[in-house]
Amino acid sequence: MIVSSLCEYYKIMSARGDVLASGYSSLRINYLVSLTSEGEIDGIFPCGETVNEERTSKNKKGETVQKTVAVTKYPVHNLPFRSQKPGIEANIAEHRPLYLFGLDCQGGGFCESDKAKKSHAAFKERTIEFFKDISSPIAEAFYKFAEKWKPEEQTQNVFLMQIAKGYSTSNFAFALSGRPDILLHEDVELKRKWDEEFARRAAEQTTDEAQCSIYGEKLPIARLHDKIKGVAGGQSSGCTLVCVNNSAEESYGKEQSFNSGISTLAMKEYTQALNFLLSDRAHKTTLDNMTVVHFALTKEETPYLNYVNNDLFAETTDEATAKDIEDSVKASLELVRQGEGASFETPVNDNVEYCIFGIVPNSSRVSVRFFYRNTFGAMRRNTERYHNDFAIGKSSKAPPIWRIKRELIAPKSSDKLPPDLGEALFRAMLQGTPFPQKLLQTAVRRIKTDVYINDTRAGLVKACLNRKIKNDKEKIKMSLDTQNKTPAYLCGRLFAVLEKIQQDSASGTLNKTIGDTYFSSACSTPAVVFPKILMLSRNHQAKLSAAAKIYYDNLCSGILSGIEGEFPKTLSLEEQGSFIIGYYHQKEWLYTKKENKTEEN
Repeated sequence: MIVSSLCEYYKIMSARGDVLASGYSSLRINYLVSLTSEGEIDGIFPCGETVNEERTSKNKKGETVQKTVAVTKYPVHNLPFRSQKPGIEANIAEHRPLYLFGLDCQGGGFCESDKAKKSHAAFKERTIEFFKDISSPIAEAFYKFAEKWKPEEQTQNVFLMQIAKGYSTSNFAFALSGRPDILLHEDVELKRKWDEEFARRAAEQTTDEAQCSIYGEKLPIARLHDKIKGVAGGQSSGCTLVCVNNSAEESYGKEQSFNSGISTLAMKEYTQALNFLLSDRAHKTTLDNMTVVHFALTKEETPYLNYVNNDLFAETTDEATAKDIEDSVKASLELVRQGEGASFETPVNDNVEYCIFGIVPNSSRVSVRFFYRNTFGAMRRNTERYHNDFAIGKSSKAPPIWRIKRELIAPKSSDKLPPDLGEALFRAMLQGTPFPQKLLQTAVRRIKTDVYINDTRAGLVKACLNRKIKNDKEKIKMSLDTQNKTPAYLCGRLFAVLEKIQQDSASGTLNKTIGDTYFSSACSTPAVVFPKILMLSRNHQAKLSAAAKIYYDNLCSGILSGIEGEFPKTLSLEEQGSFIIGYYHQKEWLYTKKENKTEEN
């Protein structure tokens, strides 16, 4: 499904003019080498242009700040198809310094090495063989350069010494001296000969024909698939999405990627589409070691991309007063029920198909972690529901997934969560499915262990619980709900009040509160803990003013009146989540200024 979707996107790219001609590769060029008609280098010039860009980053306090960064941007050129083999193989119109100059750069100086010698020898042989019968000024100059250049004599070359710092990681193109507009890779005669050679190569590699699993027609099947570049953590030379190189993976006597049943046509389309998506920041994001790629199957996809980047992969959450957010969430939910949602400057079609998938590198291959395809309207309604489920406190939407995962790891720990938790979050977001039980277990355990709860942790617990509740009236609200009479929720509220009484009685000079000592056990076994801390609270209240005593007495009595009979002996995982939300809601309410409180007990 992922390959067929990418093939569909390729056709959209073609209609937009984003498609490369067959047999060519896009490449960033760092330096332009100027050649005389005799093949001598008379200059190497940088191609980059430095521009100022606004970037978002975090300061030491964890606050989001904007800063201006100077970024060098390099032009992208289309060159004859670049080799993707792991061994030594020269390209037509070579761009790699090791091949071109046969020198390694070490410690700011140049020297020969075995690999450099072999690479340059391969370049020289390939270039002389290909360019010997091309009669154009730039091709002849390049031919002479390949013939004359002797690496052992050029270790102190003045032009190379000037670019030693970026030599090893740079790409080079060639032009005639004084004519930067006459580029080697754009030469008409070179391109004509290359097109003929590439067509001949393609015919030689596609001798096997079979029914293409993508198009359903009898077509030449691809033996090898082109490499994918831009996957976070992947090899710089690229990885393959479809690859069969072990005999145990072969069937019916078919070797290598003949087993996939993907035609050369489909292979070229999906690899080019995926490489295009991975090269564009608007179409991808990263989550730990996973690269998430997304695209809309429409020619005008900008409003769709903007929505996904702002609502699914946003770096920050909005903050406002609890009442403003609650009103906003209620309005958003109503729009979702009516089949509406976010407003767009450019009209969007909810029937447009949208695709999102996550990939990770696995040695020289790419593994697909998840794949999602649905109409944009269905995805939008699911994501808006996801944000509403997370809305709590001062956060009106779900935080980024990387932040959620960070909150589930112990502070100062180098441990990582299982990768399937991130995938489960994506599924819950995109498909509207329940969150896995393991996610709620991890969140509750982390809160009880750390005795620390913030909007992200509370929002995650609330979202997990609400996905299990079918009746909207019974769902947990984003702020204090005095109508919620479930024992676990009331116990959480009561614990927050008793903790506040203790803090007020000590005028904020406590080293340890009842929360530090009893929170975890109160969350699990209220009947064991609450009689003890209620007795302690009497001593704390004795230190308060008369008005404060009356205030807290009324507050505790109002909560206790909802707990019928004895405190619960034990709480299930879901009830512990309800306890945590009750504690969070009540604590937030207690620390809200009186004029901003919207709920009274």
